[in-house]
Amino acid sequence: MSFDLDGTLYDAGRQQLKLWPWLLRHPRLLSAWPGVFAGLRGRRHPDLWAEAGRRLAARVGGDAAAARAVIEAALIEGWPERFGPRTPYPGVPGLLAALDRAGVPRVVISDYPGRAKLEAMGLGGWAAVIDCSALGALKPLPDGLLAAAGLLGLPPEAVVHVGDRIDTDGGMAEAAGALALIRGRDYPDVAALERLLLGAP
Repeated sequence: MSFDLDGTLYDAGRQQLKLWPWLLRHPRLLSAWPGVFAGLRGRRHPDLWAEAGRRLAARVGGDAAAARAVIEAALIEGWPERFGPRTPYPGVPGLLAALDRAGVPRVVISDYPGRAKLEAMGLGGWAAVIDCSALGALKPLPDGLLAAAGLLGLPPEAVVHVGDRIDTDGGMAEAAGALALIRGRDYPDVAALERLLLGAP
């Protein structure tokens, strides 16, 4: 079983409010970032973060290396420090514990580095944490799910992927031949997801 991280294990919109110190210092760069990052989807990049820095600098001006440094300092280094045990959606730790009791191996597949966020939230026990940006292949490309399946020793079609976006998580699963369960489409909250996966009352 695989899980997306941002928006699936915690409320990404609410947590993004904690980016305000970096937004105040670098408003143009961080405001442009979502569009630049979205533009990297659909194609493989040998060095995704270098390409992101080039595109960000081209959009807002300035030096590509400096733009990349700001994004990495904010999103990869600084922001995870604002996560904590109260960050996950209610029920997430219980769901993961129930999967462990059932002997279901689990991995995270995220478009960003995820280990620091997971550690800050106290969510451990993962068989692997896949960073699609390190693979140079953001969702909906199937590379992350294929890597996870390989680490689990399973064919991709045997993996159930839980996410929050039809276009990225759903697209990745479809491209890999796996089943996707999407928050808001297939289940409304963590309690319903647990019932769906484990038949919990």
